[in-house]
Amino acid sequence: MPREVAIIGGGAAGFFTAVNLAEKDKSCHITLYEASNKVLAKVLVSGGGRCNVTNTISDPTELIKKYPRGHDYLKPVFQEFNTSHTQDWFTSRGVPLKTEDDGRVFPLSNTSQTIYNCLTNLAQKLGVTVKLSHRLKALYYSEKKWQLVFNDEVVSADVVVLATSGNTQIYKILEHLTIPLIPPLPSLFTFNAEPHHLEALAGVSASTVLTSIKEIKKSQESGPILVTHWGYSAPAILKLSAWHARELANLNYTFTLVINWNSYDINLLRVAFQNYQLATPKDKVYSWRDHGLSKRLWQELVAKAELKEYTNWSEIGKKGIERLIQALTAFEVPITKKSTFKEEFVTAGGIDLANVELSTFQVKQHQNLYAVGELLNIDAITGGFNFQAAWSGGFLAAQSISNTK
Repeated sequence: MPREVAIIGGGAAGFFTAVNLAEKDKSCHITLYEASNKVLAKVLVSGGGRCNVTNTISDPTELIKKYPRGHDYLKPVFQEFNTSHTQDWFTSRGVPLKTEDDGRVFPLSNTSQTIYNCLTNLAQKLGVTVKLSHRLKALYYSEKKWQLVFNDEVVSADVVVLATSGNTQIYKILEHLTIPLIPPLPSLFTFNAEPHHLEALAGVSASTVLTSIKEIKKSQESGPILVTHWGYSAPAILKLSAWHARELANLNYTFTLVINWNSYDINLLRVAFQNYQLATPKDKVYSWRDHGLSKRLWQELVAKAELKEYTNWSEIGKKGIERLIQALTAFEVPITKKSTFKEEFVTAGGIDLANVELSTFQVKQHQNLYAVGELLNIDAITGGFNFQAAWSGGFLAAQSISNTK
């Protein structure tokens, strides 16, 4: 008799578990159950529809630094299956990949449909059964098998892999099974400013920004920033939201964002401006070109420093210099709420990793029950790292199931 394996969740982690298990163990009958009417929804929308498959950072010691939740547990996982393994996996199955300058890896086709097709075609070829509109209502262990309750049927399985995203129903199931949870909350979100003093600059970006949160000590992050119609986005913001997800929730998403627009050194700026007062006293501050910012942003910041278009360096004075330095290095923005980053959504929280054997992704004290993907208390900053956690977990779970007879 073939072993019945039920995989709950048709996302990246669920499909990766299914196809790897099907390749490794022909004796398993694998059924993947998806609650909605479509699979791999996040794969299709990720990376602006291009699917940021993974990243070029492969050294486990460096890779774990990209995970606000999970970094204390993931090093052995990435020693077994890291970003290099992911790239080899997809390329060996007919998906050419390309690497962008920032280390992000995408399909060469530049469309997420390629990853979708790879996983769904493999599943079909390997005999994985996919059932849509099957939402798990209850899960319990009886007579040496797992019993899965869906809307109008009860299914028995030898092995169950939970690969769902977080939702109220699955959390109730986990609570019933006494599996400890870290309370879930959003990560990777943009900041809404109110009042939004730079709304007129929507679409303007800066590439080497330092951001921090005034109310949270040691909260500095670096990277690009984008001014939007509602506030601020891009990696310098998203990294703050990821690393400080819980503190920001405690602040009810009302706080002060502080921006250093070009990673300026305050002391070097002050010396430079004082030198301009002596060397080029008649030059207009407004016309300075060595700021490293877009012209529109620079001119707006000069205005925020209460300097006029005609103010020259001889007229700026000590107070004017300090106001300009403040606008450039410590620009304060009142933030009043968060917004989802594009169509992507990442949850901080989930099954406590202390209760998962991460060499196999089996849930401790629950025979033949595995958990992978977003349901675990693992999340990362942008750059392909969240998908990498899904690929790694799915691969190791499949390997464990195939080795356990």
